[in-house]
Amino acid sequence: MPSALEQYDGQEIRCLQLGGPVTFNYCRRVNAGLPCKLIIGCWQGRLDVVEFLSENFGAEELQRAFEPPPGSKLERLVGLIERARAGRDQPDDG
Repeated sequence: MPSALEQYDGQEIRCLQLGGPVTFNYCRRVNAGLPCKLIIGCWQGRLDVVEFLSENFGAEELQRAFEPPPGSKLERLVGLIERARAGRDQPDDG
């Protein structure tokens, strides 16, 4: 018998971000063990996802899952580019 946390894990939908099928299990833990920021919109017609979240995650966890990342999109993009360049410029030890 699945736990309350795992009760919907086998259900599938088409993920708008990934473009293919995903399980609820994926959606509830994709964000470093926290729910996807889109979980409510994607699942609300199939199950009471708001109740599920409130019963299985604390307020602090939900805040971390749903709050926007710091900085503007442009700042985050520039940061990602800089990290990618830094990684590319590192010598390959292999």
